[in-house]
Amino acid sequence: MKSIAMSDALRPLRPVVATFVLLGVLWWGFDQLLDRRAHPNRDITAGAQAPERLVLEAAPGGHYVVPGEINGEAVRFLIDTGASHVAVPGAMAQRLGLSRGAPLVVETAAGRVRAHATRLGVVRIGGLTQYDVRASINPSMSADFVLLGMTFLRHVDISQRDGRLILEPGSGR
Repeated sequence: MKSIAMSDALRPLRPVVATFVLLGVLWWGFDQLLDRRAHPNRDITAGAQAPERLVLEAAPGGHYVVPGEINGEAVRFLIDTGASHVAVPGAMAQRLGLSRGAPLVVETAAGRVRAHATRLGVVRIGGLTQYDVRASINPSMSADFVLLGMTFLRHVDISQRDGRLILEPGSGR
């Protein structure tokens, strides 16, 4: 009787394995493409070595989302020129160790909500840094990003060209 080697027995499975490997690589590549499209500014770094002039690409919904830092901790910011101040979701404020100050009522897109005043020691996006930034902690906000409002943006020159948002140090710096 003839013995069959293990590699000969598995030979019919080679196309199946190759197909699964190819599908896995395609899945990973497509996932990377979708992530890049959803977060076009994800590679922007914050800190002293980062550029002060930021050119942001809009995410698919037309919003500008950029990674940054609050008190040295990584966060994602949604640029919101309609927000009068920086607004931090309650759960994120707790993670960041922010102290709740005086209670206040703020107007949001969802209506009036109760929030708490707070101060952010350092806020950074790219090479743009602001100190002692007035903000609010919004316990009813469940987003995974911080609204970067005018208490930060008023110190920045903002322009929009060719579907890009450009942030630069303010001229009154």
